[in-house]
Amino acid sequence: MTGKRDECCDPPRATNVIARRNVLAGSATVAAASVVAAPDPATAQQQTAIAHTFPSPYMNAARTRVVTIAKGAMVSEETAAYWNLPVDSPQRASYDADIVVNVAPGVWTFGTESIVNCHAVAGQDGVIVYDTGDNLKDGEKFYGMLRRATNAPIRAIIYSHEHYVNGAKYFVDEEARRGNTDIKIVGHPNTNESVARTGGLSAAHPEVSTVLYARSVEQFNFYLPEEGPDSRFKNTIVPQAAGFVPVNTPIQDKQELTIAGIRLVFYTGGVGTDTENQTLVWMPDRKIVMNNVIWGMYPNIYSARGGRYRDPGGWIASVEIIKQLKPDILLSTHSTSLAGADQIMQRLQDYQDGLAFVRDQSLKGILLGQGPDELRYSVQMPERLKNSPILVQNYGEVSLMAPRIFNAIFGQFDRNAANLHKLHPTEEAERMIVAMGGAEAVRTKARQAHEDGDYLWAGQLADYLVKTDNSAANRQLKAEALRQMAYRTLSTNTRSWLLSQARELEGKVSIVKSVPAQPAAVETNLADYVNYYRVRVSAERSKDTDMLMTLAFEDGRSFGLHVRRSVVDFVQDVTKARRAADVTVRMKPETWTLVFNNVADPAALIDKGDIGITTGDAARAKAFFALFDAVYDWVNDPALVALGTMLQATTHSRP
Repeated sequence: MTGKRDECCDPPRATNVIARRNVLAGSATVAAASVVAAPDPATAQQQTAIAHTFPSPYMNAARTRVVTIAKGAMVSEETAAYWNLPVDSPQRASYDADIVVNVAPGVWTFGTESIVNCHAVAGQDGVIVYDTGDNLKDGEKFYGMLRRATNAPIRAIIYSHEHYVNGAKYFVDEEARRGNTDIKIVGHPNTNESVARTGGLSAAHPEVSTVLYARSVEQFNFYLPEEGPDSRFKNTIVPQAAGFVPVNTPIQDKQELTIAGIRLVFYTGGVGTDTENQTLVWMPDRKIVMNNVIWGMYPNIYSARGGRYRDPGGWIASVEIIKQLKPDILLSTHSTSLAGADQIMQRLQDYQDGLAFVRDQSLKGILLGQGPDELRYSVQMPERLKNSPILVQNYGEVSLMAPRIFNAIFGQFDRNAANLHKLHPTEEAERMIVAMGGAEAVRTKARQAHEDGDYLWAGQLADYLVKTDNSAANRQLKAEALRQMAYRTLSTNTRSWLLSQARELEGKVSIVKSVPAQPAAVETNLADYVNYYRVRVSAERSKDTDMLMTLAFEDGRSFGLHVRRSVVDFVQDVTKARRAADVTVRMKPETWTLVFNNVADPAALIDKGDIGITTGDAARAKAFFALFDAVYDWVNDPALVALGTMLQATTHSRP
């Protein structure tokens, strides 16, 4: 596939505004050094032109070529060069199209344009499968590939971690049609709980896991079209009906099992990457490792969607576990499979070095007094590591990783006292616009920055305008800057964030800010979802209220919420509450799902009898529920309106 140049993206070069540096040519300092020293402060005698001292792919980019690849997607030449690599190129570390790889006799890898691989190893009387995909569509595709490779029955499905479990139901159902109903579902002992409580996406505070899920959707191309310049082409996850099959064979660290005649050793302790619930598998008799440690790109020490801190040291230690096993075959959830001890050891060493370099140079920058915004520019990968196929930055960007290390240590304060307290973003935008001569002057500067290829600066200026005047013209100005940055990034995560929001600014999509809770999750984990409800209390409306409500469910479970003057306590055991309930309501678990997702008004449910009153009265119960704010607006939020319409069309009901 040959990249087609887009001539419209090569505008005339401005010559009288900004002095330029050719970022693509690079500099010896940036290429070889890890921490770039800050320049001397500007003086009055300095030239008025602004030099691009701190290279960025999003600045000085007017002449950066963009080309089209599969489905018309507009990308940088660097992205196209990687995309066009032969499938068996040693420079390629991930699969981008449907492929069945016979890694060794009886060992297969199934790859697609999705983010996850599936692996199968044949034993005496069947096969062992490692990971099943992110959804049922993945499951269907992977199962079809498996059946083209072998007709042997599945004896076990092993989950690497809780992210890629939702294709399993397709595997299990298809095997049942073949008469095979005895399948071990093997995984970390925390897998079932993690999936049940948060869908496998755990936030530091589970009350906002629905926001984490919404951010994940935005990060993985959901809002991008199938064709055209903005189209998705790699690392796509499209949420679909869940297909999780619970673990029926939980394993412990160093536990051994023999399945299909294959001896397996499981590692769960000390394996820390993007989740803490990892299952690394060692087949000592075949010298095979199956893992979610080695990705086919630089690992996301920080994922822009959010989540817990991913300590590079823990990741390095996880790689060391594999190195000590000395495998001959390496099967990984996110990277191309390898056979050959020397090749594998080189990949493992490069991966450790890439992690160690970014960690250590970030810490060095901190010792030199740099904050997170300086670190994103100063920590630059040396050529040796930058050119390693396993460390390509086409998933996340190193410029996002170093600030996360700083924040994990120090939090949001960068030690600059001027940043300890900040203006509200809207007020800051208003004052910045006034300081720059008014809205029209800022528009002119933004347009000039865009013409000069300084898209990052153009986007920042346009953002000030949108915050103060959300007009179609201002939104379009910002959208155009975001889109040009998206076309020039190597990172598919970054591309998705930029294009999703550009398309929302243009009214082409509506982005969900918090995904409604899945009914099965709410009804299975009622205690959690009653507890999560407490954060929605209105501080103002409840400031003089002291009221305890017991929520009794028809399946026998009961919990309490105690509003105490703008604070709410969750009562796990109502028999141990501080005092008797002021009002007790009774309902089905599915009714609480309607309340939690703001699909139905509690007052209306009380009037209909769907929420019954056991003690107290209806007026008191309505007053209690009125103390809480809705977080899902199914009438005025266009993203939820669209979601509701889709759900009604497919299930005849909202979530």
